[in-house]
Amino acid sequence: MRRFDVIISGGGMIGSIAAVAAVQSGLSVLLIEANHFKEINVESERDLRVSAIAWENIKTLKCLGIFDHLFSERVQAYSHMNVWDNRTNANIDFTADFSQQACLGYLMENNNLVHAAWKELQHSGKCEIIENASINSLENEGSQVRVVLCNKQEFKSRLLIAAEGRNSSIRPCVGIQTKETLYHQKGLVAYINLDNAPTETALQAFNQGGPIGILPISDEVFSIVWSLPEEDCQHWLDCDKNSFEEGVKKAIGQNLGGVELLSERAAFPLTQLYADQYFEKRVVLCGDTAHGVHPLAGQGVNLGIGDIKQLFELIDIKTLKDNDSLHLALRKYQRRRISQVKETSEMMSVLHHLFKDDNHIKKPLRTIGLKLLNNSPLKKWFISQAGS
Repeated sequence: MRRFDVIISGGGMIGSIAAVAAVQSGLSVLLIEANHFKEINVESERDLRVSAIAWENIKTLKCLGIFDHLFSERVQAYSHMNVWDNRTNANIDFTADFSQQACLGYLMENNNLVHAAWKELQHSGKCEIIENASINSLENEGSQVRVVLCNKQEFKSRLLIAAEGRNSSIRPCVGIQTKETLYHQKGLVAYINLDNAPTETALQAFNQGGPIGILPISDEVFSIVWSLPEEDCQHWLDCDKNSFEEGVKKAIGQNLGGVELLSERAAFPLTQLYADQYFEKRVVLCGDTAHGVHPLAGQGVNLGIGDIKQLFELIDIKTLKDNDSLHLALRKYQRRRISQVKETSEMMSVLHHLFKDDNHIKKPLRTIGLKLLNNSPLKKWFISQAGS
């Protein structure tokens, strides 16, 4: 039976970044991905799922060598954010502190980031990858984890990282429970053309029912994430192109020029998820396997990268060889990440509930709150969190 220092289940954005970080820490790594890795190129059809990576995490991607493998033609820097409420005169704007950072962050398709991380792994030659396979069972006792794949292959490791997303099979397998809050919304995603939008600027408009995020991907091409009540979403998925374009224009509520739909439309449910704990013995959770947040501020991937940074600051081969040292390191990881995640997720949840309807108490609070925020020290926190 072959042994590794770290086995990672899940080769998406967070799992593949974790694999690169583990390799660079000098650890032997096995990455297990349930699907086949799909090569993409500059001409590939655009991925409907887009992520905004905050500047601090861009620095991490550069340090890991991942950033250099991105298709630069499909990466867009943003230095400004404009946010407004279409039902009041409330608005707020953010601009990068150029003395500290080159921009607020970069926008990129999810598959571009996965492709770049896998390319770095292949370039390193130090990570074994198994595709089209998943973990069927595991033993999490003593100084090692033993896993059996669906194809009957068996492996052992000193640590198993679960980065499989919200529907993780490993999390319940080791007895970790979750708490999930339903927002009764779906996020509709698509690409549109706008011919009169500000450059290098991420936009967000709040409306009755939920916000619409408008994220620059290239000149005049934008990715939208439109939060809609579940009962309304199907209409906007099925309606004709002209009706959809008119609906988006109304949801934006400002004159950004004509709206043209450029892609298919898709939607996904919006929920908030917390794992009760982030590790059990030698199994540790990262990314959406540990936490899921509202996409209001695009923090999901950023929080996941934060998990990876924190984890590999605390573990090394010496730590992995000692049960007590590893337990102490994972307790620190859990304490620090739960604190950071809850701070961000609860702030997003408060904003969601404050802006989603026209309750007579909430409406004046929105106007007052955004005006105060625009001139308060708390604005610096939002700028530091600006991953959308």
